Amino acid sequence: MRFYMFFFLLVCGIIYAQSEQLNSEYEVIYKVKMYPDTTSKNNVIEENVSLLIKGDKSLFKSTKKAIRDSIAMAIGKKSFENPVDGKVILDMRTVPGVNFKSEVFSEGGKQTVYKELLKNRFSYPLEDPIDWKIESDTKTIATYLCKKAIGKYKGRNYTAWFTEAVPIPNGPYVFKGLPGLVLEVYDTNNHVSFSMVSFKKVAKPIILMNDVAKTNYEIYHKARQNFIDNPSGTFMSQTGLSVRPSDVSRINSNVRRFNNYID
Repeated sequence: MRFYMFFFLLVCGIIYAQSEQLNSEYEVIYKVKMYPDTTSKNNVIEENVSLLIKGDKSLFKSTKKAIRDSIAMAIGKKSFENPVDGKVILDMRTVPGVNFKSEVFSEGGKQTVYKELLKNRFSYPLEDPIDWKIESDTKTIATYLCKKAIGKYKGRNYTAWFTEAVPIPNGPYVFKGLPGLVLEVYDTNNHVSFSMVSFKKVAKPIILMNDVAKTNYEIYHKARQNFIDNPSGTFMSQTGLSVRPSDVSRINSNVRRFNNYID
């Protein structure tokens, strides 16, 4: 019960600003593929992510994350309105897990990155957008003729394939700023990749994450490193929940096994 309560509070803390709601004109679905542990390719994570676009604005977010937030809020609302014997019973078994939790909002070419770290949520401006170099190579992706571009971000070298047939300078996560829509992007070590699944015209609400600590990348990175250095301690300090001494080593080991952070 304590775990479900923590999980509910974690999810319900993601409150979104819905005033002056903006609806998308297009949605691009990508499949993200990544290896949690860069030292081993025995385990791979795959998840669909969404890029909602309206003019010079866009929101990148996991499709499962949007579903998770909606389901969790509905369960929480129903549970609090219908207590059993005076007790709120939370059953989160139908809430899907999410692997790719980062979000990116772009407006007028300026990007804001949103991150979650246990109960804490951060937002920071992207201060080092990728300086792309367009090369002569071409290939066809889903009937679209694409051009190749290479760039570096947070110590990783990336290759992107974009199409001028869709003159939207956008793409998944922070991979934007090319003269056409990015259909595929991956790092040279193949630790993470995004590939387009579908592109369609659709009106969906672009809802930004609220209740976040506005900061910069350096502060977020330090908070994340503190979590990596002491996962169980950070968990207890943020949630007020206790961890049995016999579980500390296992929790720390599991967290540190995930080292493929996509900054």
